Amino acid sequence: MAESTFLIRGFNPCESLLRHTPEQLRRFIRRMRDLQMNTIIIHYDYGWKRYRDLILEETEKAGIEITLMTFGPRTFWGYTDWKLEWFARKEDGTAFTRELECETHPCRFQREGLEAFVYGAKEWLKSLPSWITRVHMRAADGLNYCRCEQCRCLPEQEKWQPFIEAFVNAVLEIRPDLKFETDVYVKRYNIPENPSAHRKMHRIMYDTFWRQYHVPIGMESWNKEVMQYLATEKNPDADSPNVYHANRLKEWCVRMPGKVYVHENAMQQSLQGVFQHNTGVMLKDLELYRWLGVRGVCYEAYEPGYASFAKHFEILAKAMVDIENAKDYQETELEKELRSNWQMGRFCDDPGFPLEKFIDDPLERTHIEHFRRCFVEPSLQAYRDYVNFAFEHEERFDAIFIGFFNAKWGMYKGKLDFSEVSEEARYMLSHRKLWDFMEKIPADKDPIRECKRLILNLAEKGKDR
Repeated sequence: MAESTFLIRGFNPCESLLRHTPEQLRRFIRRMRDLQMNTIIIHYDYGWKRYRDLILEETEKAGIEITLMTFGPRTFWGYTDWKLEWFARKEDGTAFTRELECETHPCRFQREGLEAFVYGAKEWLKSLPSWITRVHMRAADGLNYCRCEQCRCLPEQEKWQPFIEAFVNAVLEIRPDLKFETDVYVKRYNIPENPSAHRKMHRIMYDTFWRQYHVPIGMESWNKEVMQYLATEKNPDADSPNVYHANRLKEWCVRMPGKVYVHENAMQQSLQGVFQHNTGVMLKDLELYRWLGVRGVCYEAYEPGYASFAKHFEILAKAMVDIENAKDYQETELEKELRSNWQMGRFCDDPGFPLEKFIDDPLERTHIEHFRRCFVEPSLQAYRDYVNFAFEHEERFDAIFIGFFNAKWGMYKGKLDFSEVSEEARYMLSHRKLWDFMEKIPADKDPIRECKRLILNLAEKGKDR
């Protein structure tokens, strides 16, 4: 392997598997072979049971290694008669979540909960097929770390560390043949006081969540307001996310040499498939990662919506195979504009930005216009128009997520009312995350068809507020 090649080159579909048809998932994995990708991260919690055989078949043909990822609390406590008192709590003592879901964090000081976590971890490890050789255990999504009287005095990485240590011990006892890893994520970017469990791992994933997409990692970024959600320490050594990430990533690479790879939220689901026009930025990131000794990159990607990112990933894939290829890229005028436009948090949330000047593809431009309209000024008509457009082109766009996210966004902004929709549709909207709802859909029903039916009900029966 050439010195200029990243050893880990992959995609992470995250929680999107159930939004794929079998044909889409096959196409996605087969394309990875053409891009010389060698790693796919598959989420056990969402879609694994339905698509396990297909994923094995296609990855074997393509020569792609599977890393099976799971949210520890959600999965491991599922093997037990779990108790709400084990869950992370607010200052007033009430639990952040009331069932096992994507954002269920644990309380460090619930001894029974930790013991149940260990039991569930062992049962899960015993259940894995022998052809799974690599696993990844992470905390939970979101920021709902425990704030009980004991936990609130600790930084977030220490609230989670006993569970990492428990998982490592369970793997070494039950499946010592496995290669295993965990993630470094929001509020947990600092190395824990006792990192011995991390030293036993084969890999460590560093997730650059909340980075600014239009400037490289290491360069000052203008989304400084998110530092409150990103950093653990009260006085971090950087005042913007991209510099903070560079500092923490360097620390991890120095302390854990040869173990760290990056997870980049390239198709971040809340962007709804809107390409960020930052290929040049991500190539600069790859050059920094190579210099730091990062082992590779897994990009968040999935088939519904992939078309808008296709050329982007082709260029990045070539650079991961040989970093010298990064030098051949010429930034577009839109990339240059976005790097200097400090008014735009994401592309494109500026209602005055002249899309027609930069976007030639009429379908792509219409998609961005719908996204911008629903994001900036939610209304029932805007929602209906976006949903109808997405389903009209559902092979290209992530219609199910578009329908769910914009309904939740409209409710959050106080603009949409869905009180008169069907009971099933209200139940779907009661979920914090779409994937928790989709995973509950019975195996004999098509999850895409079921969600489409409910989203069309939202569009028909919703109201403006």
